[in-house]
Amino acid sequence: MSIIPTTYNERSWAIDLIGHLKQLSNQNNRSIKDAGGEQTIRVDGGSLFPDVLLFGDRATARILQGWELKMPDTQINDYEFRRNAEIKARALGLDSFLLWNVSHAHLYVRNAERDIFELSHEWTDLSDITTRQGVAANRQRWEAVAAEIFLYLNDLFDRGTLEGRQFIEAYRSGGITSLIMENAEEVANAVTDATKRNAALRAQMILWWDRYKAEYGQGTMEQVLAKAIISNWIGKILFAHILREQDHRAQQVATINDTTTPAQALELFRQLSESCNFWTIFSSEGIGLNILPERAWNQLKQFNHLLNDLRVGSVDQTQLSGILEATVEVATRKLRGQYPTPIELARLLVCLCVQDTINDKVLDPCCGSGTIPRAALEQKLASGVSPELASQSIFAGDQDPQAIQIATFALAKPTMMHMPLRIFQRDAFTLNPELEITFRNPTNGTEFTETLGNYQAIASNLPFVAQEGRKQYGNAIERVRAAMGGVFTGRADVSAYLPFSLCPLLTVGGRLGIIITNAWLGTDWGDAFYSRLGEYYNLKCVVTSGAGRWFQNSDVVTNILIMEKKASSDEPSGDVKYVVLTRPLEEIADDDAVQIAAAQIELGQTQNDTMTIRAVSPTNLERFRVFGLGGNAQFVNCDWVLDLPLRRLNNIFEIRRGERRGDNKLFYPSAGHGIEEEYIKPLAKSSSHFKKLSDIAAKEAFCCSLTEEELEAKGHTGALAWIRRFKTAANITKLSRTNQHWYEMRADTLTDLVMFINYGQRLFVGRVAPPAFADQRLVRLDPRQEVDIELYHALLNCTISMFVIEGMGFGRGLGALDLNKDRIENFMHILDPDRLDQTSIDNIKAAFAPLLNRDILDIADELDQDDRKNFDNVIIEAFGLNINRQDIYDCLLSLVEIRMSALD
Repeated sequence: MSIIPTTYNERSWAIDLIGHLKQLSNQNNRSIKDAGGEQTIRVDGGSLFPDVLLFGDRATARILQGWELKMPDTQINDYEFRRNAEIKARALGLDSFLLWNVSHAHLYVRNAERDIFELSHEWTDLSDITTRQGVAANRQRWEAVAAEIFLYLNDLFDRGTLEGRQFIEAYRSGGITSLIMENAEEVANAVTDATKRNAALRAQMILWWDRYKAEYGQGTMEQVLAKAIISNWIGKILFAHILREQDHRAQQVATINDTTTPAQALELFRQLSESCNFWTIFSSEGIGLNILPERAWNQLKQFNHLLNDLRVGSVDQTQLSGILEATVEVATRKLRGQYPTPIELARLLVCLCVQDTINDKVLDPCCGSGTIPRAALEQKLASGVSPELASQSIFAGDQDPQAIQIATFALAKPTMMHMPLRIFQRDAFTLNPELEITFRNPTNGTEFTETLGNYQAIASNLPFVAQEGRKQYGNAIERVRAAMGGVFTGRADVSAYLPFSLCPLLTVGGRLGIIITNAWLGTDWGDAFYSRLGEYYNLKCVVTSGAGRWFQNSDVVTNILIMEKKASSDEPSGDVKYVVLTRPLEEIADDDAVQIAAAQIELGQTQNDTMTIRAVSPTNLERFRVFGLGGNAQFVNCDWVLDLPLRRLNNIFEIRRGERRGDNKLFYPSAGHGIEEEYIKPLAKSSSHFKKLSDIAAKEAFCCSLTEEELEAKGHTGALAWIRRFKTAANITKLSRTNQHWYEMRADTLTDLVMFINYGQRLFVGRVAPPAFADQRLVRLDPRQEVDIELYHALLNCTISMFVIEGMGFGRGLGALDLNKDRIENFMHILDPDRLDQTSIDNIKAAFAPLLNRDILDIADELDQDDRKNFDNVIIEAFGLNINRQDIYDCLLSLVEIRMSALD
């Protein structure tokens, strides 16, 4: 007589059931090849993965289906029972799941059109079993039903009615990591508690966050670190399982079990690193890696058990490569970088940068997620370079240890598991040819040292660091500035200094290819950056996108710059090719398309509609820079500008920023303010308030120069009450100015003509009639002496002036034109009115009049208007210009289209 256990529960049943399913799968050669899940660990809220997992072909690590189990005392239609099963099925990307409470089994299948799981089949043979004791006592019966279910499912999988999903596809979707990442808040709380008790940990975190926060998405220090900790553990576990099929020493990962602690697992990985290399993945030096609450650690162990069941490292080489690539994608998307380099862009950059694919030694000093060195590795392997030589000639570094772990996944080809990867953790500013880097040989675990040396190609997506993040690079920047002579303004991007810091690492004639923010095209620091580049490099080409941003999850718009190191600063520079890619990156994804695109750029010859190329001589670039058109404008054929009779606007008008007093609620009162009319002046606040080229100021400004006592004497209680409404010690301190009351905005700053620092799809210079205050977002044009305002308003709104305005700035990620007062002051030119006789002036004003009587239109529509065309024709005739009006229009439209494509 058999003994019925008194503690038979879901876990006991799951273990017995999985054993039975394994036997069934071994008895035939059908779709279901194996079953697993018996090591699933239960935590509060349930397990991370299904209680039972059915597996398909091992070569592709296919998960077919998950089963969720309960004892009979849980109803088959219980909401949480089904909900948990569906969450897990979706996380694994499965098209079905099974609920089984012994009494009943329900099969749910996903309706693809409606994206819902619907009941497809049910088994009720065991409806009489209603207790836990009954489950153990009726083993033969539930085994028989299990066999029936097993047979039914095999039929569905054999026919393709159900398919399951390869692990690589499920992992790439991010569903698995999303479930684990749900523990981030709990980990963040644990980290916060730990810092309160550990000053050393707190200090480490503060310095880590100060140095690396620019590399991560939004969140507090603790929140980001919590995600980094979880992501790091996921990477360690997954890579160990990949490695275990390549190296028997990695079998240790299978020993992680229910009782293993984080500290014990870290020690296991440390030993694994010493024997098998990959310290960049297995390192235990990351901050807070051992701070894992029980639930988070248990779920990571469940992930480990899943990979153990799947034997993920035993899949074919293609699948294994896919898993490595997916790890990069998921880690980057879930944690790191707002700006991971798209692989298509990386391949194009490498093709443009590497001249000798066989012998060039390549470095990416800011490798981030490793996409660029991966592209370089793929290029060498495709050129017939042996894996061993390829691994010896590609170096990748980054200052962030998390990035280094991700980049190692990007470079860890299945065929190269026993070859040392040249990946290292260093700040790019500290690199020099004599620097020694230590690596480890994966075949025997011994360390070896190499000097960085020199490179024939350096290719990198330079870090974009917001102004507030620059302080972490302060010392390094000062060293570079000192060596260069301190040529940049204080607002220069950090990336502007790296080409000069990296120059000693390049061989003469070697190429530096960088991805950099397009701000250099239209800023003071960008002008200095270009000038200084000419002393070190021959700038070969500038590539931009005319078909959407390259980095879709960022507002930053970028360029590729390719340059060759000069032998000396006296070496002359050649023409610069300005390239606009007119197709999205996805359309140059395959190797042939990349090669064709790179060949066109290299030779400066276009043979299809994928790009436009314009070559500009250094001499002409210097002439364009007088007008502030040495950057953005060069992407179109604007040589006609050099023959125009232009005059600097600053010689005629003082260029001033609009009023900025610091408290809009005080100085720009809302309706119902009760202030006496004599203290209210009209206010022009933004470009959107201008419907016509000449418009009234729609807003109001508070302008009072009287003392409070004088207001009392006059009985002007409205103004007095308004002032006292804002009279606080903080406001008095904040708003006080020399020779002004703290609440005073003087009336002598009224203006007629205004420009803007945030142009959108309308380009114009507005006239405020009558004159009014201008907000800080506007740029005032104040005549230096008496001028013909009507004439200048007309000249400033001809399409030639519109092109100069567009060409002086650069496009931001949301499509706005980035311009500022200083750039307008230093570079804005207009057609010289001294070239006109009175008849021409009268003709211009007459042709301009119809434009004043209608709304301002978006550029494309504006240039399609007959009155606009007539006005520009009159301008061309009046100045005797040898230029076709349509050529001006085409240039302007092309520049605006490039800027607005960032919205795509």
